[in-house]
Order: sequence, then structure tokens, then C-alpha cells
Amino acid sequence: MTQTLTSPLPLESRLVERVWGGTRLIPAGGDTSRKVGEAWVVGEDNRVSGGPHTGHTLAELSAQFPEELLGHRATSARFPLLIKLLDCAEWLSVQVHPDDAQARELEGQGFLGKTEAWQVLEADGGAQIIAGIREGTPHDTLRAAILDGKVMEHVAYTPVHAGDTFLIPAGTVHALGPGVFLYEVQQTSDLTYRIHDWDRPAAAGRALHLGKSAAVARPWPAPASPPPPAGAAVQQLTRCDYFVLERLGSGGGTLAGDTAGQSFHVLTVTRGEARVTAGSERYTLGQFESLLLPAAVGAYGLSGDFELLRSSLPE
Repeated sequence: MTQTLTSPLPLESRLVERVWGGTRLIPAGGDTSRKVGEAWVVGEDNRVSGGPHTGHTLAELSAQFPEELLGHRATSARFPLLIKLLDCAEWLSVQVHPDDAQARELEGQGFLGKTEAWQVLEADGGAQIIAGIREGTPHDTLRAAILDGKVMEHVAYTPVHAGDTFLIPAGTVHALGPGVFLYEVQQTSDLTYRIHDWDRPAAAGRALHLGKSAAVARPWPAPASPPPPAGAAVQQLTRCDYFVLERLGSGGGTLAGDTAGQSFHVLTVTRGEARVTAGSERYTLGQFESLLLPAAVGAYGLSGDFELLRSSLPE
């Protein structure tokens, strides 16, 4: 393996079939009878698809080049984020995720909790999500409702539109509804406790986890994300202890970025085409394509007519 990591990393996406998936993520000419719910675009299991590190996973590169890849803000040598695109043709299960301490207690050492954020890219008319529990619901009432199979009496439905942002802290009861296509950034964890699965057959292998769900669920609504200032080229959409999510846009001009050795930057184009320049290297990203800039890349430029999402680690 090359002993430096100072170049951008294009990655192979992983398509994952789900019972609730649609067809938006299927490549042109692909089998549209498949239900593809997720594209895992950046995560520790993704492999580099070009350059001197081709074929290596981010887990391998994080272990060998923790400072160069992750930056000074990282708290371990494990790649800390998982970024997906989700295409929801049906309701996802009503679910909840533990926090880090609960994950270790319930699952064992090495498990992480999951706080996540959603940026809605497309939404059909009337699309909804479940984002938390109705205000005023006591904790004991929520716990009993989960164990008795009556949680749907207490969930909070929220209409969604393209451009909406939601932060879903660990402990928040949630579900995505049909007609929603979104970007998701989360901790490196796929630990999910299902509470309700819309009476889909248990034979599909989608067991419920009522005891663990009752132990970790909290009776709060998802926190509201205020709209970012209009017209700004760089807009912070949300932030938490685990990540910062920003939207960048240019109508044909140029923008400058800098990892500054502090954190990697993940760029995902949501509209148009972006040209990325880092040193002597050039990359062109089309809609829904991603590029990982290691922390050691430093200064870079963006040009073109585009909008993109940028995920990084917080200060």
C-alpha cells in the first residue's frame, strides 16, 4: 500500500435491497424489479475505486493512515461516519437507535450507537415521516406502549418537502414514509431496534426488538432544524457531537474549501455537476456522486453549476 494519503478518494457504492425500497437507485438499464432501498456511498466498508489505493476499504486506510485520513478531530482510528442515499417506496419500520453507552450495555464492547441526520432530496406530494413522540407523552407511557404494541398511538407525523433537514438523535422514535428520497449521514453503526413493521410478515426476517426499544426510546420529538440563511454559498444545515452537515451551491462560479488537517470532507452532488480541484488532481462529480477528501488534502476548489452536501467532523 502507498505510504501517503494526500489525494481525494473516489469510492464504490454498495446497493442494498430492502422490502421498502424503490427504483431510483438502480443504474440505467438495471433490473427495475429489484427493491433497492439504500446506496451506501461512504463508510468503512466502501472500497476505493481509483488511484493508488484502489481496492482498499476505508477501514483499512483509517487503520493505516488515521491522521492523514480522519484528521485531528477524530477520536479513534475507526472511520466515524456512514453516508447513504435512501429511496423509500413504502414505510420503513418504526424504529429507534441506542446511544453509545446503551449500545455497549445491550450489545457489547465495540458497538456504537447511532445519531443521524436526513436531508430530503425529493418528496412526493403528501409525503410524511415519523419524527419522535407527541409532546406531553410521559416516559412510562411510551415504554408501556412499546411493550404492548401500541406505540403508533403516540408517534408524531411530520409532512416533508425537498430541502427539509432533520436531526435524529439516538433515542428518537422514527420512520421514513413512502415517496421520500434522501441523504443520510450517521455514526458508523447500523444498529437498529424495530418497534413496529406495518404487519409485514415476520418470515421476511425482520424481527421486532420491543424490550431493547423500550429501554432506549425517549419521549421527545425530533429537534426542529431552522432553515439556513437564504442565498449563502455555504449553509450549515445541522450539527451535533458526531458530524456537521452543510449545503454548498454555485451558479457557475468557484468556491474554496480546506480540510486543514482537521477532518475529512465528504462531498455529494445533489444538483448539476461539480468540478473538484485538489493540487494537480481534477475530478468531475455528477448528480448523486460522492468524493472523499482526506484531512491531509488541504485546500481544494469547487467550480461549476451545482449544489452539494458536505459532511465532516465537528470541532
